[in-house]
Amino acid sequence: MLNKVKERLNSLKVPISDEEDTLLNFSIDKVTNHIKTQTNQQEMPTELNEIAIDMVVGEFLYLKKSMGQLNIETIDFSPIAKQVQDGDTNVIYAIGAEDTPEAQFNAMVEYLQHKDYDFTKFRRLTW
Repeated sequence: MLNKVKERLNSLKVPISDEEDTLLNFSIDKVTNHIKTQTNQQEMPTELNEIAIDMVVGEFLYLKKSMGQLNIETIDFSPIAKQVQDGDTNVIYAIGAEDTPEAQFNAMVEYLQHKDYDFTKFRRLTW
């Protein structure tokens, strides 16, 4: 999964160094364990791989920003979805030229981190 996460970060024009593998691996473990806990499964369902990758990227970017190690100005915000619709739920991110880079960054991280309702199909009951 590490290589896929790095590919996703590169597609967003976020520079990654080899020294950041530890933080990336921590983010991967955190997201993977969160998904397994939410679904009550021993292994993460393969159908959730892309969601997990986005969640890892969101977690990684949030951690980097929190630690003051991220230059938001260099991130490409063009791939962010403007509108997401799932059944009756409709989410629109108002990202325009007038928004600050930090507002665009926060919207991107929120989009990448997904919500737990993405796991509903994969939940199992425990006795």
